[in-house]
Amino acid sequence: MKKIFVFVLVASFAITLQAQHVFNKGSIMFNAGVGGPNNFGYIPTLNFSGEVGVIPTGDIGLVSFGGMVEFQFAQYSYGYLSNNENFARFYFGPRAAWHVHAFDSDLFDAYAGVGAGIIINGESDNIRSSTEVHPDIFAGGRWMFAQKMGLFAEVGYTGLSFLKFGVTFGL
Repeated sequence: MKKIFVFVLVASFAITLQAQHVFNKGSIMFNAGVGGPNNFGYIPTLNFSGEVGVIPTGDIGLVSFGGMVEFQFAQYSYGYLSNNENFARFYFGPRAAWHVHAFDSDLFDAYAGVGAGIIINGESDNIRSSTEVHPDIFAGGRWMFAQKMGLFAEVGYTGLSFLKFGVTFGL
């Protein structure tokens, strides 16, 4: 009987330790992926983002701060003959996200956030280079299939593309 009690006690403790979240205070996560669609052609974007968990908001979540960088080799069509010009586009800026902790899961992380960044459009023959401030409003999620590696997806009015997906990994 004593052995069963000790087993139940140890098993309960182990289950309690497993009831954590993917993203906690002090967690550092990075995303690397592709994005699309966008305003300039069907060429996908390449994006990299990172964040660190900073402010716990009780049992309901956690606020993180980080940034995002995105690149696109864009295409602009003009004229009756559908002339195409290619040019580079960059986006970089800070962002903050709120990670939902309403459910205990060490596999899934749901979040939403805001930020602001700068878009730099390259120059070509008929396109002048330009720089503009751009808002970043997004919602996303992570599915961790290993301890520190998984997949992510984001949707929103962000950077150079409206939908992003790829791999995520933590430190």
